[in-house]
Amino acid sequence: MKKVISWAVVFIPLVLAGACYFLLPKFPYFTEYVISRGIFKIITVPVGAVTSLIPISLTELLVVAAVPLAVFLVVRFILAMKKSKARKKTALKAVKGVCLTVSCAALMYMLCHGANFYRLPLETLMELDTSPKTVDDLYKTCVILANGASDARAELEALDLAKEGEEFAFSENIFVELTRANNGYKIITQQCPYLSAPTFRQKPVLLSEAWSYTGIVGMYFPFFVENNVNIAQPDYSIPFTAAHESAHSRGIAQENECNFLAFWSCIHSEYPEYRYSGYMEALVYCSNELSRADSDKFRELQQYINSGMRADLSANNDYIDAHRSKVMEVSSSVNDTFISVQGVPEGIFSYDRVTELIVAACCSEEDGNYP
Repeated sequence: MKKVISWAVVFIPLVLAGACYFLLPKFPYFTEYVISRGIFKIITVPVGAVTSLIPISLTELLVVAAVPLAVFLVVRFILAMKKSKARKKTALKAVKGVCLTVSCAALMYMLCHGANFYRLPLETLMELDTSPKTVDDLYKTCVILANGASDARAELEALDLAKEGEEFAFSENIFVELTRANNGYKIITQQCPYLSAPTFRQKPVLLSEAWSYTGIVGMYFPFFVENNVNIAQPDYSIPFTAAHESAHSRGIAQENECNFLAFWSCIHSEYPEYRYSGYMEALVYCSNELSRADSDKFRELQQYINSGMRADLSANNDYIDAHRSKVMEVSSSVNDTFISVQGVPEGIFSYDRVTELIVAACCSEEDGNYP
């Protein structure tokens, strides 16, 4: 009986994780106010505070150490089996340890990230009107974004932080730049207190060049409550990526919502490179949608894009083209499956749904109704 109870205890975390996965989507208000605003923060705030003390990426270290660690554990198990006089008992103990680790990891994942997929939608929380908009609304939004990017670029050039017609490059150390990722959130959390969180460190990944071949530019690792940023991507994109990952650590799981908060926080930042990044990345999403909806209006939009903006867009295209590979295809497929399993049928295409939120916000601003 003791053995049965002992094994049952091992799977309790897994059962709780399964209950979260199947039940929380049915109770978004409970998820919002008990999990996302309660348990999530109770766990992640102290963990994130500790891991943020370390400037290097623990996630990166784990990835690098994963293979030798796995080999070490396998060798240790084999040696233990050879020395053991009760091999069945030794094997069961090892299996039990693996099961307990997986079980606890599943629950930790759900409480530190997975459950947030099932909280109330951001458009509800921010009272954004995401009803279908016209192509004219989309075009006007693109013009607003292009003008915003142009103004931020002009400010960067006036401060001698960028050169006209050339690709943008940081004037500060990357560690300094990443400390600015949460600046814009100071403004928006006044209106959206549920996004409040301590300032968790954004961490540059040293192996970013190799990581680029996966097509991933940033990652929130819930087990360390750690925001990881690919610093091999063009500099103008990095602030947006850092702000996106910050949204994850603030309790937002949906990718389109994190993209929106990255945009919204960046354009409220006191740092022009962040405002530029926010407007530029939002412009890319919305102009791509415009090109599919009305090619004539897309061509008309080009008059609002200056030479410096074109240089950065070209640099981003070159970056993507230089890293296309089978690895990227596999990575995209895995990411698509992962997001779909969370109950997001669009998978990786959910990132593009940010246009609905951006257009809604820009239309609200034009009407004087700020979200």
